[in-house]
Amino acid sequence: MKRTLVNIVMMIFAVDKVSPSASWNLTTLPVSFGKDIILWCSMGEKKESKFSKQGTDLRQWTGGQQYDLLCMDNKCLNPSKYEMLTRNNSQSFGLLIHNLSESDLDCQYTCSCGFSDFTKNLSVEPKHVMSLPANETSTTYGKNINNGKMEIEIMLEKVNPVPVCSALFKGQFINETTVTVMKWYKYYNDVKVIDSFAVNGVDCEGRLQILCNFVYRNVTIFDEYIDICQEEEASMLTMTLLFIGFLGCVIILSICIWLTKKRKDRFGERCWTNEKKTQVEKINVNQVQLLSEKYQQEKETSTMMKI
Repeated sequence: MKRTLVNIVMMIFAVDKVSPSASWNLTTLPVSFGKDIILWCSMGEKKESKFSKQGTDLRQWTGGQQYDLLCMDNKCLNPSKYEMLTRNNSQSFGLLIHNLSESDLDCQYTCSCGFSDFTKNLSVEPKHVMSLPANETSTTYGKNINNGKMEIEIMLEKVNPVPVCSALFKGQFINETTVTVMKWYKYYNDVKVIDSFAVNGVDCEGRLQILCNFVYRNVTIFDEYIDICQEEEASMLTMTLLFIGFLGCVIILSICIWLTKKRKDRFGERCWTNEKKTQVEKINVNQVQLLSEKYQQEKETSTMMKI
């Protein structure tokens, strides 16, 4: 009976204090990975009751990947990551999350004050997420000259949204670049930026820039002073050396084939000569043998006649 009475009293106390308008919202859009965001909690107008005492309502935040207690009464367990924001005695207060990462998203967060609380999942539409190239290590590029054109390829990892990029030479617009999505993630993409332009033999050195627009910000992803003339000459020299090397290989191969053929011819001629010599020697031997036999017969005949 006593327990039931206590529950009824607590329910009345809670009903007096709870505001149906309690909620929290993300107030910093768009969000950027590596930057700070703010969740702002509003409890609405609090209805005081005869049971409530001023200063007994503790403000706190709970949530994150492990859904732990984050902050309570302006004190946070991990101050390098979380910070509590308050406005005097207002029922509204906020949670500042430093260095936003993917692990902070798609998690539940609860703001509470006394008997009032509100829980919601922190989710952001990809179009409201901005992820810029983090540093030089996330940007790799290569350039080459082929068929009178210079081509530059730049890989941008984990960027969002897919940027629109353009090339400038000596501060003047050259062309729009080609941007291809290589890999898609939930909140960002790996993209390849390709810029190709004709090499001008007259005005061929200066500052080349490639700028990408990420809707909210412009970012320079390539900025170098280039000398296309020297690069083209170096390319032509390389091609010439390769041609000379190829021609040299062909000549050496031809000489080797000619020497091999000549050696074969000489070997054939030598074999023929040796064969002829052998035949002649056989004939001579046969002739000598015949003469010897003839001489022997004549000798025997002469001896018989004498007898």
